[in-house]
Amino acid sequence: MNADAATAAPATAPALLRRAGPLDTLLALVRRELWEHRALWIAPLAVEGLLALSLLFGRINMDLPEGMLAAPQRIAALTILQWALAQPVFLVTSIVAAFYLLDCLFAERKDRSILFWKSLPLSDGLTVASKFLVAAVVAPVGTLLLAAAADLLFTAILMIRVPGTLSWSTYEWLRTELVLLLEVILGVLWYAPVAAALLLFSAWIRRAPILWASLVPVVAPIVERVALGTHYIWDFERYRMNGIWHKLIAGPDLFGDWHHLPPVGVVLGRLNLGGAFSDADLWLGVAAAAAMLYAAARIRRYRDDS
Repeated sequence: MNADAATAAPATAPALLRRAGPLDTLLALVRRELWEHRALWIAPLAVEGLLALSLLFGRINMDLPEGMLAAPQRIAALTILQWALAQPVFLVTSIVAAFYLLDCLFAERKDRSILFWKSLPLSDGLTVASKFLVAAVVAPVGTLLLAAAADLLFTAILMIRVPGTLSWSTYEWLRTELVLLLEVILGVLWYAPVAAALLLFSAWIRRAPILWASLVPVVAPIVERVALGTHYIWDFERYRMNGIWHKLIAGPDLFGDWHHLPPVGVVLGRLNLGGAFSDADLWLGVAAAAAMLYAAARIRRYRDDS
């Protein structure tokens, strides 16, 4: 009996993976990535902690004009701070996710852990998809939820430290969170090909993928300019960085009268959401991301650096 149990034990994990459906396997791989790459959630937590300490012990100077002391303007100031305090953590998450994408497939070849994972009944497509989902979906959505929870703490701190300058409005707080949610959704779709390209670099480049991913976007426009006298690559890179936001913002007068700032939620009625989400370049980028993810999975399947 003991011998039979010992013989069956090594096959238990692969057997469980074979019985699990693709969705269960994908979720398990996502959890594995978050467990192995803890910077993806530790870095945003650290940023929010530093912001909380700054608001608690730092110097806060809010010398608002007399007109800003009215209740609607205090609510507007609250939502503007809510939106502004969320941006640093989104920026840090983007940077950490970029380094993660460049390193994840390269590192498993470097430390030979790929041999273990390939011994399991896990497809290369699911493995690559899990890494992309962690960086492009799980990390941004998790950061949004973290920023929303942290904002409640920040609001309490500010109302205690600078009383009379901010006013609470659940309705406007929710509208500002909706603005941030739309920002995340549109950003995930627009930058999906960038994330997929970084993952492709990680699967393809044999040495220093971070260096190659940094040099290619910088050197290619210079070479084109010197050799051909054109700047199409630079124009494309610049457009891919911020083009969708110009499409989203219909006009320069987004907030209206700057002397009487409205809450951030007012932009919901002034954004060109239909034009942004129906933009052909947005969905062409998503299709390009899918193609690059397929290429990354194929390279991972046949790459042998031994």
